[in-house]
Amino acid sequence: MRCLARRLVPVLVLAAVMMLLGAAQQAFGAQSAAQQLAERYAPIVNVVKQAAPCDPNGEPYGPSSVNPILGNSAFAFAYKGTVKSKGPTAATLWRKPDGWAIDYPGNPLSPGCTYDQLARDLGMGVPPKYPTAYAHVTTQKGKPGQLVVQYWFFYLFNDYNNKHEGDWEMAQLVFKADTPEQALKTTPSAVGLSQHNLGESGAWTDPKVQKQGDHPVVYPGRGSHANFFGPGVWLERSASEGVGCDDTRAPHVTIPTQAVLLPNGDPGQSAPLAWIAYQGEWGAALPPPDDGPPGPNTTDRWTNPITWQEQTRTSSTAIPQLGFAVTTTAFCWIVGTGSNLLLDFSNNPIPTITVIIVTLLVLLFLATRTHWGRVPLEPLVRERPAGSMIRSSLSLIRRSPLQTLFTGVVFIPIFAITAGISWVFVHLPVIGDILNTISQEDGVFLGAGAISAAVPGGIVGFLVAIYLVSIGMADRNRDGRNPTLRQVGREAWQRLGGTARSVGLRALQVVVLLVTIIGIPWAIWILINSQVLTQVCAIEGRTGRDSRERATSLVRGARWRTVAVTILASLIPLVLAPMLAMPILLLGLPVWTINVIGTLFAAIFTPLAAVVMVFLYGDLVAAKATQATRLTDRAAAAPADGPAAG
Repeated sequence: MRCLARRLVPVLVLAAVMMLLGAAQQAFGAQSAAQQLAERYAPIVNVVKQAAPCDPNGEPYGPSSVNPILGNSAFAFAYKGTVKSKGPTAATLWRKPDGWAIDYPGNPLSPGCTYDQLARDLGMGVPPKYPTAYAHVTTQKGKPGQLVVQYWFFYLFNDYNNKHEGDWEMAQLVFKADTPEQALKTTPSAVGLSQHNLGESGAWTDPKVQKQGDHPVVYPGRGSHANFFGPGVWLERSASEGVGCDDTRAPHVTIPTQAVLLPNGDPGQSAPLAWIAYQGEWGAALPPPDDGPPGPNTTDRWTNPITWQEQTRTSSTAIPQLGFAVTTTAFCWIVGTGSNLLLDFSNNPIPTITVIIVTLLVLLFLATRTHWGRVPLEPLVRERPAGSMIRSSLSLIRRSPLQTLFTGVVFIPIFAITAGISWVFVHLPVIGDILNTISQEDGVFLGAGAISAAVPGGIVGFLVAIYLVSIGMADRNRDGRNPTLRQVGREAWQRLGGTARSVGLRALQVVVLLVTIIGIPWAIWILINSQVLTQVCAIEGRTGRDSRERATSLVRGARWRTVAVTILASLIPLVLAPMLAMPILLLGLPVWTINVIGTLFAAIFTPLAAVVMVFLYGDLVAAKATQATRLTDRAAAAPADGPAAG
């Protein structure tokens, strides 16, 4: 027996060693398969390109490793608002519960350029020094036959309706498999992208799912980092962040990410990835919705990825370009501002109500400072309060619908042509390079190389509308009847050359002064003095220096009134058109239909604004005549100079 035992001991030891080696090999193989799977499908991220540092129209933060934050003494580690240490490490974060927060250098509620600069200094900008997608290969209990590979992206700052330090977003792939080894032998069945509190999904074979090889391409929204399947402007809603627009339009910076595999369990305090067991916030602990986000492991998506995938939407609401780019911009501004107001109200009701009441009182005060009664349309030259100008404009448009439509239709090609010329101009090889260089060296010109062509195009189009309306109203004023379109066209053609030279020279002076920076105050002064220059040329037939002196003399003494009415008139197409056109999105109509409707709204409201500006001219002329009459009466009533009669 002893002999047999001695013979069996080596055999048993060898078997045990072989079993241990087999188990180790199996574990190593599983880990290797998971890493291989994560690397094969690591996403490519297309972020919106900045024209220059601190450009608010671009994305300054890329999907980065968290390592530049860890151990950095510029970052504080606080518990319930009290700083406990500086430069938290992965070991420091390990197993820290809720209540702890990483506090960045800066104020998230007033970010300015602080976080933009910080991202560049840490190598977490665009592109990041270490472009990272933290991969989590997992399954869900009760959901057999489905394996998920999640990719978590970390951004230094979130600059959306809500603003907070740190931002975690996620994209995941679903495989019909039980193990990474099985998943490596097939392809994903579905893709899910995080979007605020919601998400969007699509089949791997869906045309909207863009891929470069095996790598899915995602488009994070500028500022929010909500992930989308393609470029565009998307209307999003969230319980914590309200309603707003996510912009993923070109130009882009393409960032291929490197997969870093996260452990499913607690890695231990000494592990490099010990921070995955952290339960606190990855940003300053402020009141919601501006508080720092918790880490991936604290979310329901971490433990129930299939359930989350099943709850996602299959599409996002795209906002089409309604007629002009400025329409979409205005709509997004209105929606974002209203959403922020609602969020502020829910978090700070008393201050928000106070601001609303004060604003309404100011608007009511301004409304009571003018007269809204009906004023006859003729003669054109008569004093009219600002409110009556708007009411008279509506009356005139109702009486002259064909001329209104003609003016609006003419505005569209003028706008398109001018906008195209402007776009070509700022993209010329030499001029474009100069503008880009200036934009990088001087904060005043940030984004100068990407100035929207809608600005000069809209201005020229608006001036053309004012010119045509001026011709039509002048002809109507002479005989009291509406002129025909042929008469308006003939008169407009005859005076076009002189008007273009006078207005063009003024415009050139303003542009040159604006470019010099030090001439900006003078440019504003000239601009104010030129608000009725087009009307003077069209109605009075003046050109050259005579027209400019006449326009300046009319505005003199009424500059504040001129500025107020001009701003009011400009806001009519800028605000009313998108407010009326955008709700049509809810009807689910085709994009081309919405474009047509949006263009019609612009064709209506631009002439309305032009009519207001012509009535402003008539008001200034009448006021100047009244002033001259008073001076004459005073002179006539004054006693004659000289010795008294003896």
